[in-house]
Amino acid sequence: MSITLERPQTTDATPTPDAATSVPTVTVFSKNECSRCTAVEAKLTERGVPFREINVETDTVPRAEFGGKTPLEHVIENYGRSMPVVVVTGTAGEDSWNGNRPDKVLPLIERFKSLGALIPEAERGAHTSHL
Repeated sequence: MSITLERPQTTDATPTPDAATSVPTVTVFSKNECSRCTAVEAKLTERGVPFREINVETDTVPRAEFGGKTPLEHVIENYGRSMPVVVVTGTAGEDSWNGNRPDKVLPLIERFKSLGALIPEAERGAHTSHL
C-alpha cells in the first residue's frame, strides 16, 4: 500500500503553509530480506502514515528525480548503504535516517496525527507494496 498526499496548487495570494501545518512527504528506501525495512514499513502502515516505498534491489531504472541515477546509486551517494533509509521532505526541509529509529518514527507519526493526515483505520492494510 502506498499513498501520496498532494496539495493543490494555488494561484491566488494565499500564504504558503508553514512547516508546522504542512504535510510532509515520506519515502522509504528498502531492499529484499531486510527485517528492519519490514519493521519500519509495518509501523508506518499500522499507524496510518502515508509513504512511498522504493525497493533499491528491484527498482533499477535510472530516474530523473534522482539526477539520472538509479535509486540505489542515489541512496548510496546521499545516505549511505544501511537500509532502510527514510526520507521526510516538506517545507521544513529534509530529515533522513537509516535503520529502525523509534526516536524518529514516533514523532513522525505524531506529526501526521496532529495534522489530521493519517490514513483512516478502515483504509489501512498490510504493507505489501514494493515499487
